[in-house]
Amino acid sequence: MARQDSQLEDSSAALASASAPGAALPLPRLPVWRGFAAGILLLAPNSLWVYYMEGMTGHGPYISTISLFLNVVFIIALCGALNSLARKVRPRLALNRADLIIAYVILTINTSIVGHDMMQVLLPVMTAGYWLANPQNRWADMLTATTPSWLGVSDKEVLYGYYSGSSTMYQAAVIRAWLGPALWWSGFTLVLVAAMVCIAVVVRPLWAERERLTFPIIQLPLELTNPGSGLLRSRVLWIGIAAAGCLDTVNALNTVYPAVPAIPVGIDLMTYIKDAPWTGVGWLPATFHPALIGLSFLMPLDLSFSCVFFFFWWKLLYIIAAAMGVSAGYTGDMTEVIFPWKNEQMFGGFIAIAISSMLIGRRYFGHVWRRIVSGRGEVDDAREGLRFRTAAVGLVVCVALLVAFSMHGGMSPWLAITFFVTYYALAMAVARVRAELGSPVHDFHFTGPDYALAHMLGTGNQRARDLGMLTQYFWFNRAYRGHPIAGSLEGLQMAARAGVSPRPIVAAVLVAVPLSMAAGFWIRLHLSYQVGTNMLFISTQDWFGVETYNRLQSWIESPKPVNLAAGGAAAAGVGLTLLLAAARTTFVGWPLHPAAYALSASWEMHLVWMPMLIAWLAKLTITRYGGLRLYRQALPFFFGLILGESLVGCLWVLIGLIFKLPSYSFFT
Repeated sequence: MARQDSQLEDSSAALASASAPGAALPLPRLPVWRGFAAGILLLAPNSLWVYYMEGMTGHGPYISTISLFLNVVFIIALCGALNSLARKVRPRLALNRADLIIAYVILTINTSIVGHDMMQVLLPVMTAGYWLANPQNRWADMLTATTPSWLGVSDKEVLYGYYSGSSTMYQAAVIRAWLGPALWWSGFTLVLVAAMVCIAVVVRPLWAERERLTFPIIQLPLELTNPGSGLLRSRVLWIGIAAAGCLDTVNALNTVYPAVPAIPVGIDLMTYIKDAPWTGVGWLPATFHPALIGLSFLMPLDLSFSCVFFFFWWKLLYIIAAAMGVSAGYTGDMTEVIFPWKNEQMFGGFIAIAISSMLIGRRYFGHVWRRIVSGRGEVDDAREGLRFRTAAVGLVVCVALLVAFSMHGGMSPWLAITFFVTYYALAMAVARVRAELGSPVHDFHFTGPDYALAHMLGTGNQRARDLGMLTQYFWFNRAYRGHPIAGSLEGLQMAARAGVSPRPIVAAVLVAVPLSMAAGFWIRLHLSYQVGTNMLFISTQDWFGVETYNRLQSWIESPKPVNLAAGGAAAAGVGLTLLLAAARTTFVGWPLHPAAYALSASWEMHLVWMPMLIAWLAKLTITRYGGLRLYRQALPFFFGLILGESLVGCLWVLIGLIFKLPSYSFFT
C-alpha cells in the first residue's frame, strides 16, 4: 500500500506541475512587479475580509484554521478568470505565472498574520490585562511585576474608546499610545517570519528533490496559477464544483431565509450516547465539509487511515480515564493536565517529527554546512531563494535579535534561547507535516514552548519576568493552524514547480509581513474605535484576553514545581512517535503513520475525522478497483470540491458583508 500510495502522490504532483520546465533549464527572469502590485493592493481588503469572517460574524467561517486558505483560493481563481479576459482584450496587462504565485504568497502570509491564531490573539494580549484589571483580580500589580509596559496599551482612557466605541483612533493620544507597541510587535513579527524563510530555503531542496515529498496542499493553487492548465476544462472538476456549490448555496439560503430547508453538514454523535463511562468521549461531531473531503483525498492513504485510528485511540483513553475515576473524560478543555496528558504527548510527538526530519537529512545538512563554510559541496544553492550562507547567517541573526528582544522584556537568556529553539523545531514539524502529508488541519493547541516550558519545568522555578514574557508570546503560540512557515516554504516550492525564480518569493514574504501588521492594526483600531471591539469581535476579544491573563495569574499565585508526569508524557510522545517511525520502515505494509499519533490528538481533528474517513474510503476504492488511471480521472472531482466550496462559500460570505445579511459559515 505504501508503494502504491507513493506512486499516487507522485502522480498528483505531476498533474499539478505538468507544465513546469525541466530542472536543467535556466530559470526565466519574468517581470514580477505586477504580482507585487496585485498582492499589495489586495492585502488590506483581504485583511478586512478575514477579520469579518473570523471575528465580526461571531461564528466563522474560521478561514485561517484550515491548511489551505480558501479565501486566497477564491481570490486567485478570480484573478485567473480576469487574467484570461485580459489576455484576450489587452495582453500587456495580463499577469504571468510568477505574478500569480507572488500574489498568492503575499495573500497567504497576510491571512496567516491577521488570522485567528496570530493578530486576533495579539490585540487582546496587548490590551485585556490592563482593561480588565480591578481591585479584585489585582491584575494591575501582576502586570507591573511581570510585563514590560512597552508591549501593551495601559492607558484606560485610550482603551475606553477601543472597547466601547463612539470614538476615533485619529487622535494624538490614541496614536501615541498604540504606535510604540505596534512598531515593537511588527518588527518582532518580521524577524520571527524572516527566520522561517531562512529555514525554508535550506530544507526545501532536501524535502522536494531528495526525499521527493509531494506538497499536496499546493496542488490546486499550482493549477490555478498556471495559465496553460487544462484543469478548468475538465467536466469532472465542474461536477465537483457543482456538488459543493449546491450544498453551500442551499445552506446559505437557509441562513438568510430559515424557511429554506438546510442540508445538515454535521451532527454530534454524543447525543445518542448517554451512559457512563462511554460519555467520557465528551464530544464526537461527524461533519461533512466538501473542501475538507477534497483536501483529505490528497493525503496518503496510510496517514488518513492513521489519523482516524488514533483519533478514536485518544477517545478510548478518555473512556478508560472515566471508567477508572481519574477524570470525567474529554471535557473540551484544551489545557487539561491529567491522564492521558494529551497535550504533552502531542508536544513530544511533534518534537519527534522535527528530530526525525533532521536525522533523515543528516547527510544533506552536512553538504549544506560545507557549502556554507567553504562555498563548495555537492548541493547547489544557485537556484534557491537565498544562498545557503546567507540563509544561515540570516537565521543566526534573526534568532539573536529575538533573544535580545526577549531579554529586553526581562526574560532570562537561557529561557529565551530554549524558547525559540523549541518554537522553530515545532515550526519544522508543521512544515514537514504539510510537505509530506498535506493534513487539512494542524492546530497543536497549547503545545507551544510558552505552555510546555512553564508546565513541565514548573512555574515556581521561574522568575516573574520570565512568566510575563512567556505570556506575551502566547499570541503566536496558542495554536499553529495558520502558521506562516507554510506560506514561506510552499511559496518557494510553487516557484520551483513552475520553473520561475524563487528570489521574488523571499521578497514577497518579507514585504507581506510588515504590510499585514500595518493593515491589521489599522483596520482593527479604525473599526474598534468606531463601534467598540467588544461589539465587533465579541467571539474572540474577551475570550483570548481572559484566557491569557487568567493563566498568568494562576502561574503567579499558585506556583507549581517541576511536573514529572508532564515531562514523562512528553518523553513518551517522542518515544512512541519514533517507535512508530521505526515500525513503518521495518515492517512492509505497516498501516500506522507516526505523524498521525500527534496530529490526531489535536482539538480540530474532531471536525475532520469524518471527511478524512470518507476521503480514505473513496481513495481506497478508486485505487483498488481502478488503479492509477482511475485515480487520475477522479482527482479533478476532489479539486472541484475544494474549489466549489472556496468560490461559492466565500461568495456568500461576501454577500453577507456587502448587503449586511446574516453571514453563512461553511466551516466553524
